[in-house]
Amino acid sequence: MKRLALTAAALIISASAAFADSFFVKQTSDGFLNVRSGPGTNFEILREIYPGDQVTSLEKKGRWHRVRLPGGGTGWVSGNFLQEISSWSGDIRVVIQTSDGFLNLRAGPGTGNGIIRRIYPGDQVKVLGASGNWLRVRVLNGPKGWVHKAYVR
Repeated sequence: MKRLALTAAALIISASAAFADSFFVKQTSDGFLNVRSGPGTNFEILREIYPGDQVTSLEKKGRWHRVRLPGGGTGWVSGNFLQEISSWSGDIRVVIQTSDGFLNLRAGPGTGNGIIRRIYPGDQVKVLGASGNWLRVRVLNGPKGWVHKAYVR
């Protein structure tokens, strides 16, 4: 009987883990996302998380997600500022917060190369190659180019 209870508990835990979705925090106008004690803006702000941070959704109420936070703990965030981690295969990374608020995607490995476009914290890129401190990447739903490896993780 005890063995049956343990097996049932393991199945429940693994089933709930299978339904947990991982997200990156998207760029926000404030540069951060408030984590709240409950599902709504009327709840207390517990802390801030930043574009590019990865969270796991544990529960959803309307557009609000109760998430597991980077470094531990849980809280509620608006789903409007979450981007589901793509199902791309390979080396997928995310742009982190920069002092400018964006990262230049360049035509070649180095600052002397032309800028193809700006990419923003929370944007996902697939690594295609490397040259020194530069990574050749494809932006999710976008072009290929080069970024400095210090600004993606």
